[in-house]
Amino acid sequence: MDPPSNPVSSDNDIASLIQLATAAVAVLVSSTSASAVTTFPSTTVSATAVSDSQGSTGRVTVEVGGQTFTLFPRLVAELRNMIWKESFEGRATIALGHECYRSATCYDAEKAWKRENSTPLPAAFYASKESRTEALRHYDLIYRSKVNAPVKFNGLRPICASSGDLFWLEFITLMHSPGELHDWLSAVKVSYPSFLDKVTTLEVRGTFTQAFFVNIFAVNKRTSLLAQDFRKMYCASFLLFPALKEITFTGKRGDQDWNNPAGMLLLTALESWITAFLNNAKTAFKSQEAPTVSFRSFKTFEESLDE
Repeated sequence: MDPPSNPVSSDNDIASLIQLATAAVAVLVSSTSASAVTTFPSTTVSATAVSDSQGSTGRVTVEVGGQTFTLFPRLVAELRNMIWKESFEGRATIALGHECYRSATCYDAEKAWKRENSTPLPAAFYASKESRTEALRHYDLIYRSKVNAPVKFNGLRPICASSGDLFWLEFITLMHSPGELHDWLSAVKVSYPSFLDKVTTLEVRGTFTQAFFVNIFAVNKRTSLLAQDFRKMYCASFLLFPALKEITFTGKRGDQDWNNPAGMLLLTALESWITAFLNNAKTAFKSQEAPTVSFRSFKTFEESLDE
């Protein structure tokens, strides 16, 4: 049997196709017709996309001057998928906590939270059945309202996460609502079993010190790991991430604890305690090794994303 004819004849043609078809994909913001104009260094492109009622690839039309590009459905699947991937978002911040236990006092965390929940989902989720299938290979969609948690979480867009994103929790939740955080993450794990299992790095934002933190030593010593009563244990929520390799505790903006001897002493003690706790519980992790723990002074989310 003869192989299917390839409408692309050279590497230059492939590059041009990707540029043109990517312009079309960029305007796919819903499953209905959409149109826009995209300007490249030397070309103005007008694109229109249509999906049929069965959700198939549809027709992608790109007009350059007086010429019309209609080859998208005829491209081999691998090339179409390359084009869909061009519409995916870059690295993003993903909040893993429950809205009910958030602190609105940290400006950077609040800004990241609002940005995540006001950003539209990638266009590939809406363009066609094929594009959505490709998007779901790259992203996990977590509908918070469908999580059967003790406290329901309604509204906001779903979590849309890929493996390279920055996953974060708030330190104040970890310390002041450890049981509620454990309940929420446990419910997420039941509703979406593989999601937390993919997280390898975690950032704890807004880390600060207070003298009462020394009490966590006594509280956790009274609770046996063997009994697996993790809900009552500080930092036990980390054990719900079996693939976790690295935890970074980032300080609060303007926090002077990182610049004075007393504060540094408390931070060092807290880091040592968390490291020891994770080492004692290392069998909870797939690698049978505890995640590394590091503490650092304040960095913006943008600086963390650039690392």
